[in-house]
Amino acid sequence: MLKKLLLFFTIVFSTLTFSNDKVIKIAAAGYPMNEIVKIAADDLKKQGYDVQIKLLTDYVTANIGLNAKDFDANFHQHEPFMQVFNQKNNGTLVKVKPIYDVKVGFYSKNIKNKKSIPDGARIAIPSDPTNQDRALRILESEGLIKLGKSNGLNSISYIVENKKGLKIVPVGIPSLVQAYQEYDLAFNWPSHILKIGVKVKDALFLEKGSNARFAVMLAAREDNKNSQKIKDLTKAMTSEKVRQFLLKNYKEEGYPVF
Repeated sequence: MLKKLLLFFTIVFSTLTFSNDKVIKIAAAGYPMNEIVKIAADDLKKQGYDVQIKLLTDYVTANIGLNAKDFDANFHQHEPFMQVFNQKNNGTLVKVKPIYDVKVGFYSKNIKNKKSIPDGARIAIPSDPTNQDRALRILESEGLIKLGKSNGLNSISYIVENKKGLKIVPVGIPSLVQAYQEYDLAFNWPSHILKIGVKVKDALFLEKGSNARFAVMLAAREDNKNSQKIKDLTKAMTSEKVRQFLLKNYKEEGYPVF
């Protein structure tokens, strides 16, 4: 009887372990991140995987969940954003693979060109340190402000020249779409601004060139980055299907980096 019970529990434990190894929980933001994961999920299904996608627009919550092992991976951020999260939260998140980069820039509901930006214009930029640095660098490249020397990320306090007296205001990422309606200029990403029918071609100006450090990446944890399911997920998310999806459906907004 004891041997039968031991055999029963061994079979149950093995089945549960196998089942867990074939479940991939991933947090993803909106388009195109969720679509890329869906494409990957179709291929992984053929390998016996059950890919469970949780849509989250709060990037910090997605990182907290991954760090707490609620998810196996997430797909919504660039490496600098993740590094700041790790530093503030004693996190163990790691970059697995950059997937695509996007064309970020500034949008305006009323201003039609850079020369028309009035003195004292209100400009919304991201409140998080990494994206605030990125936005400020774009404003500097357009000659609207000048930044002083910093030891790392630039913030509003590093502005040393602002001839137009621009009122630059940090805004939380989820609120930047609304900021487009309320501010003279607002920084944003294609996946966010598209939600209200604004296209990349409508931007007043975009970031010049590409910046690989800001590519949207697949992230995991230090303890699971080398697991088989993360390896299989990475392969599926860097397939030719995903590349063609980005080239065909996202060419105005971004481009694959794998």
